[in-house]
Amino acid sequence: MNVTADLKLVGVALVDGQPLACTDCGNTFSLEVHKRGPFETSAAWVCCLSCGHGGEHQAVTNGLVDAVLTGWVARQKDADRDMFTAEWRGTVLTGELYPTLDIYQARGAAKAVHQGAKPLVKRWWRGKKRAAKKQVKAPFKLARRKAEQAVDAGRERAGDAVAAAKAGALTAAWQLQTGGAGPTVSTRPKRRRCRVKGCRGGMVTIRTRVHSTSGKAQTVKVPCGMCHRAGGGQ
Repeated sequence: MNVTADLKLVGVALVDGQPLACTDCGNTFSLEVHKRGPFETSAAWVCCLSCGHGGEHQAVTNGLVDAVLTGWVARQKDADRDMFTAEWRGTVLTGELYPTLDIYQARGAAKAVHQGAKPLVKRWWRGKKRAAKKQVKAPFKLARRKAEQAVDAGRERAGDAVAAAKAGALTAAWQLQTGGAGPTVSTRPKRRRCRVKGCRGGMVTIRTRVHSTSGKAQTVKVPCGMCHRAGGGQ
């Protein structure tokens, strides 16, 4: 005999119109039916979950149990009941089965899990996409930043060269006009380079959204607040 019940009955089952009851305590609820023996005509084993007693029932045979399992139609909606009616060799068994597997409840649970996990999955994919875009754009941003720094440094060197050329021209003109009168060494203090990182000619290059009109991050130049040389290198 199989330990797992072939039929788990809910409520009162009727065999030819008579209630199927436990032979020991007379309980008609919570009964389990197990097929027993190799023949269809063999009596099935009816077990009572109330008192734990079990015994053969001559009217309930293995063939009748197979007829119930063959003709039983699973519930189509969650509100449906697993009712059955089976007939085998003139014996009719009617009742209600305990739903061992409710596919509709399982489907509803899977749908609820999917709906709950969907925002988390989307958030995770958005984070992955942002990280991938950032990783792809990082080399271009670094190259652009280095190019901007090189351009700023070149402009500063060009400005220093122009200033030196002007100073040389003024010195030569002064020598021609005055014959070398006056100090031979320029009293103009040497230009100091600002120690603020990114300061070039009194302007600091930053990447911000505050000064952008489009709302996107853009590279802008703002006056340096440390050296106060805004416009001095122009």
